[in-house]
Amino acid sequence: MYALIANEKVIKEADLVIIETNLNEYDNFVYDLRFDILQRDFEILCKMLANLNKPILFILLPLYVNNDKFKITNNFNLLQIKKYNFHFIDMQRYYDENNLNEFFATNDLFHQISPIMRLLGQNIALNLGKIGRCNLKCNYSVPKFLAVTLQDLFENINQLEKSVKSNSLFTEELYRLEGKIKLKFKKEFKNYTLVAFSVWNDDNSLGTFSSAIWTNKKTKIIKYCLSSFLMMYNLIENFVIDEESFLYFNANNQKQSENNLWIFLKDDCRNTLDCMQLANQILLVKPDENFTMNTHYDFQTLANLEVQIDEKYNFSHLIPDVVLFKEIIEEYNARMDPVKIAPFQAEIKNLKLELHQKKQNPIQTHLAHKLGRAIIENYRSFWGFLGLPFVLNYIAKKHKKKPAPLPCTENEKQILSYQLGLALINAHKAWYKGGYIWFIFKVLSLKKKFRR
Repeated sequence: MYALIANEKVIKEADLVIIETNLNEYDNFVYDLRFDILQRDFEILCKMLANLNKPILFILLPLYVNNDKFKITNNFNLLQIKKYNFHFIDMQRYYDENNLNEFFATNDLFHQISPIMRLLGQNIALNLGKIGRCNLKCNYSVPKFLAVTLQDLFENINQLEKSVKSNSLFTEELYRLEGKIKLKFKKEFKNYTLVAFSVWNDDNSLGTFSSAIWTNKKTKIIKYCLSSFLMMYNLIENFVIDEESFLYFNANNQKQSENNLWIFLKDDCRNTLDCMQLANQILLVKPDENFTMNTHYDFQTLANLEVQIDEKYNFSHLIPDVVLFKEIIEEYNARMDPVKIAPFQAEIKNLKLELHQKKQNPIQTHLAHKLGRAIIENYRSFWGFLGLPFVLNYIAKKHKKKPAPLPCTENEKQILSYQLGLALINAHKAWYKGGYIWFIFKVLSLKKKFRR
């Protein structure tokens, strides 16, 4: 609503108005913004769009959730789209029908990957001439809204420190609300209701909590904000401007009186910033009978409703072939995953080997110990002694395929198994000099030594 009023000239000259609200409404609904307020604002928005009498295209973006609040939000959107003969693209239904939600649920659930949205925008641009006017049934009565600045609204705004902040879309004058300064509303706005205000706080490592207090003769509203984005927040309770209306920073961390986006009423909030940076986007309304909606919806019925809209208003065929994208990505991953994983698998294998070696006694990795241990275990039985040459040969061959033995000190090597195996290795190296005969005498000497 603010954008329609603040950009009236640009919008009147536009060939097409494209709008998406369902994810924002759902997010507010999740954080307990009353549905009657969402309903009122959305229906007024639709009337304002219909009164433009030009092509209007709603996009229902997809979200990977499965709860009644999201179904209620989308179905309510579709009911109003049908009522006012708007054109629409239902990406949520397309994703549901093709089982795409989980696959494209990236770390940013609320925004689809940019190539998909870029192609959707391209397809819309190429089909501009096919999207007709909204078939205005009548001129709808809407309340009188005003899009105002802080300079317009407050008598003493110049008491606040001013700065300028920019991003890729906005350049905004910001006013630092802090300390004990109270901003007084101008008399000319008496009896207007403050619908929404904008904040663009700086970020900090603790989060961007800041809060402010609105007071008039009858009302005191305390509201916290949690964001470092340029955001427009609505007031839930009606705040009617009178001659005693003020706005000031909640320096004492008084408890919030109403919830906000990303903040529940039950949350125990505290300022992490020593100010609130007010932006120049404010929406007022002169309440009348058109600002109150009497329609009430049964949530269970609305959640399970199948809204049928004439296909001539449905431009969902402009959605890119996301099913094909999914197939391409899956095949690419099937080919590339083994390639990408191979270095990690090799590293895991090496780490497992290192871990295994660390768990072993270093002496057990030496051939001498292995041979000596086999001699000790087999010489006591006739059949063991008879098969010992084959066992020793097998151990020697298998040892060649093992990694290099772990280092041992000389003291660690002074055990019977190692000395026995070492004697056998030396005897084998000198077999042509009678090494095996020498080995028999060495065995008797070791037996005598280790018996002591």
